[in-house]
Amino acid sequence: MPRAIKLQTTFNSGELDPRLAARVDVKQYYQGAATAKNVLSTPQGGVSRRPGMVYLDTLSSETRLASFSFNTEQTYLIAFSNNQIEIYKDGVSQATVTTTYTTAQLFELGWTQSADTMIICHESHPPAKLVRGSTHTNWTLSDITFKDLPGFDFDDDYSTLTFELGANRHKMHESITLTASAAIFEAKHVGGIFDAWAAGERGVGRITAVASSTSATIKVLDTWLEDAASSPTEGNVLAGDAMVAEPVWSTVRGWPKHATFYQARLWFGGSTKRPQTVWGSVTNDFYSFNQGSGLDDESIAITLDTDQVNAITALYAGRHLQIFTTGGEFMVDGSPVTPEKIAVKRQTQYGSSNLRPVSIDGATLFLDKTKEAVREFVFSYTEDSYTSTNASLLASHLINAPVDMALYRGTGDTANYILLVNADGTMAVFNMLRHQEVSAWTQWVTAGTIEAVTVIDADEVYFVVSRTINGVATRFLEKVSTSEYTDCSVTITANSSTVTGLAHLNGEVCRVKADGSVLDNATPASGSITIDRTAVNVEVGLDYDVVVKTMPLNMDFQNGPILMRKKRIVRAILNLHGSLGVYVDDELLPDRLLGDALDAVITPYTGIKEISKMGWTELAQITISQKDPLPMLLMGLSLEVEA
Repeated sequence: MPRAIKLQTTFNSGELDPRLAARVDVKQYYQGAATAKNVLSTPQGGVSRRPGMVYLDTLSSETRLASFSFNTEQTYLIAFSNNQIEIYKDGVSQATVTTTYTTAQLFELGWTQSADTMIICHESHPPAKLVRGSTHTNWTLSDITFKDLPGFDFDDDYSTLTFELGANRHKMHESITLTASAAIFEAKHVGGIFDAWAAGERGVGRITAVASSTSATIKVLDTWLEDAASSPTEGNVLAGDAMVAEPVWSTVRGWPKHATFYQARLWFGGSTKRPQTVWGSVTNDFYSFNQGSGLDDESIAITLDTDQVNAITALYAGRHLQIFTTGGEFMVDGSPVTPEKIAVKRQTQYGSSNLRPVSIDGATLFLDKTKEAVREFVFSYTEDSYTSTNASLLASHLINAPVDMALYRGTGDTANYILLVNADGTMAVFNMLRHQEVSAWTQWVTAGTIEAVTVIDADEVYFVVSRTINGVATRFLEKVSTSEYTDCSVTITANSSTVTGLAHLNGEVCRVKADGSVLDNATPASGSITIDRTAVNVEVGLDYDVVVKTMPLNMDFQNGPILMRKKRIVRAILNLHGSLGVYVDDELLPDRLLGDALDAVITPYTGIKEISKMGWTELAQITISQKDPLPMLLMGLSLEVEA
């Protein structure tokens, strides 16, 4: 029978969509896997066992996570839950802050952070600031006190209106009292704008007080009715047009939903009543949104007036200020951005969900409005605009209405990973290195459901996981650990046969790993277990399986492709690095050799392992798996096949 060697060396395309099972015309077919569960695709090629998850704390309710970087040495985990924020450092709670954010609002929160302050947004709450004080335990949360708020006329313009100057004051920041001939003022207008035209001039002022429906005090923002020939005098009655604007944000009209810092301004995007508007603060004065005469450093307000609804879902400060909406993706042009020069340009029209975008390799990744595709919003020099390519096209089956997303940013020769938490509690993990053409998706599954994720200081990954332990539903705060091989785990370092600190796993069957060896399963009681020998390092946690299944085998023989023909794998040749406990089609590859001491810890194997296969099939797939909490790195795979 014709014989050939089929070499699969990289797995750089991760797990492929089942609909690609016959797409032998694309190179990703030969770099991908049919299944890649609980593994990570490595940037050098191959797949490794995913890291374990270490237990940190038991949570009382649904929780959302965020990161806070005070400086390069002091970083914090922010845990939002019902009516409170818990602040952690190095996995230990430092402070609890009371809030009014409900459980239903947690995944609607928007935030941005700089230095010691995090700005938190929700359309039903005034923007707030969470400030770190002088110590790890000193935190305060308060509503932002704005110097000025943007104004907007939600009602009607007033024409042919007469109003009377109470005094001839028309300098900037001075006050005048106006008496109008119509009932135009309401309490809600305080903080808003009165914009009037009379005597051939225009005056703009902020309403600081409303005495009655026809009388208000105005703080001058721009020249007030100063005629070229003579200035108005006290008691002048003038006729003209006027617009009365109330603060654009309020309890009545709603508050901003999203925030970011860009070009020395604080930007807010979208509110309940103005979902398509973006506001930029005064330069270097983040809490001032004055409505002045359009000087370069003054505040900015611009609305996305297009041919469809474009409610803002996120702001991202990248190469440009990027605006993501339900109807498309926009960028703010102009450098620097000023009230006069600002231009908002639509780039693509896919629309985005409300997940916070992340940036990797010069691209901003966002979940589109269908919640079925992750797209790369990246600037194209050839087109002189942004494009939004589908980054999850080859593994779309791993995307299931995601609820959270975070970025693990690799350093040196490590990978960049996008962590995408699905509504079903699984997690899709995207390994991306554009300059190496690495683009691979794998899947994480745990004994429970992952509900939230965040990354601190680029490489510390934290999860909220809901698990059923001994029949009781419980939520845990857990952290990724590359030195652990189980989930919700505890590791002790002591010369002992007793492991404590396991109360969170009472009554649940756990895996046990002691000094590198896998021991019998144990069930914690009263927060501890006793193993059958003394050990220095003991890890106890929940098990998870590792599965990698190859794509249906194809190769061109002399008489044509073999994809649809009967064939058999003669030998499977695995290139392993630092691995133990590897199975091929449920057959264990031996970890010990003749002559090895049976009472010594097995050294992880690096090199080539072979296994012979029998039987004729149409697909000729093999499954590599692990059933014990042990290390594994599969660098490459060769198959010898007959057809």
